Amino acid sequence: MPDRDSLRQHTIWMISGHGVSVLLQTGYFILIGRTLGSREYGAFVGVVALINVLSQFSSLGMEMILVRNISRARESFAATWGNALRISTSGFIALLALAMLIGHFTLKPELRLLITYIALSDALFGKIVQLASRAFQGAGQLSQTAKLTALMNFARMVTAFGLFLFAQLRHIHADAHLWTSVYWVSSLATAVIAFGMVTTRLGWPKFERIRLRDLTDGFSFSLSSSSISVYNDIDKTFLASEGQLYAAGIYSAAYRIIDVASIPIYAIYTAASPRFFREGESSVTQASLLANQLLKRTVPYGLGMALLLLVGSPVLPYVFGPSFRGSVDVLRWLCLLPLIRGLHYAWGTTITGSASQWYRTWTQLGAAVFNLLLNALLIPRWSWQGAALASLLTDTGLAASNWVMVQYLRMRQDARDIAITQTV
Repeated sequence: MPDRDSLRQHTIWMISGHGVSVLLQTGYFILIGRTLGSREYGAFVGVVALINVLSQFSSLGMEMILVRNISRARESFAATWGNALRISTSGFIALLALAMLIGHFTLKPELRLLITYIALSDALFGKIVQLASRAFQGAGQLSQTAKLTALMNFARMVTAFGLFLFAQLRHIHADAHLWTSVYWVSSLATAVIAFGMVTTRLGWPKFERIRLRDLTDGFSFSLSSSSISVYNDIDKTFLASEGQLYAAGIYSAAYRIIDVASIPIYAIYTAASPRFFREGESSVTQASLLANQLLKRTVPYGLGMALLLLVGSPVLPYVFGPSFRGSVDVLRWLCLLPLIRGLHYAWGTTITGSASQWYRTWTQLGAAVFNLLLNALLIPRWSWQGAALASLLTDTGLAASNWVMVQYLRMRQDARDIAITQTV
């Protein structure tokens, strides 16, 4: 009963915190959409998507190592926190160099100018905020995790509001370059606050020798996270690199709505992650039972949200501006994604919590490769429709793969238990 009450309390914290974040993100999307317009917004998110994919490797998955180590042994915080900061800071330099190299061959000159600002914001300062959030999650302080999530969105909304006022008062049309030149400041401010919060509540970092197990498991987590970014974001980079900035803009706006609609589902599994690690340490079956309990909440939500998105899609041009009129059709194509995500989050988190992260990594790598191939084939011919179809097929395939993997792990565990019983 205590575990159930604790999970319920943590879930409430995460959903309430993410609920505030939804409101802040909505304000941010409206302001930046109306300030930039669909074409410039498409240029911005095309580069953001590239940085997001690469940034998953800059920390070598230490954000999830923080959750795992601290949730299992609180005294491991200082060393794990210090190693996470050291790896992420060093990894940022390599990421920036790689992003500039890739951008040189795939992006137009005006888009390459955005790389440095966005990398600073998302791959350095944003990563520090994420690490701090995961540290609080592992320590069971979900209220602080929720506050950091809301704070990041608040800072970006304030920055977007400042640019909106500046453009209105100066009677200019802000472009993606102007936005990114101020965008990173909000992440810097949030990172400083996040570091201060962690230091005050959990302690200072210690820079000790990194354990080999943390590096190998972290690399698995980073492969997993990068795969997620590939099949969630790389289609925007494909559209931008093809010069289809308007299509990238309307598609990204609709996809942002999908991301916001998925936040309650993500919050539930984020809150439950420490318990998944504890349950999975004993058996895959226990972690699977927890996933089944959570699916009873997320499946009805996903169905209801799909209907709401389908019916409410015509509102988008009135919210973001007339240049986003094409987002209506995009949102109708993508409305089932929150439901599908709820399925692969449930089974995927079961795999991760059962100390079988590499199995989940392989399913996600498969999904990423599948998505890249589909985007390469479909986007040049069918633009955003091809991107939408690739997303639906990829997420559905990932849900099926994760379910099959959970069944395999359960059967393997049952066979092992039977063998032990017979031996005894």
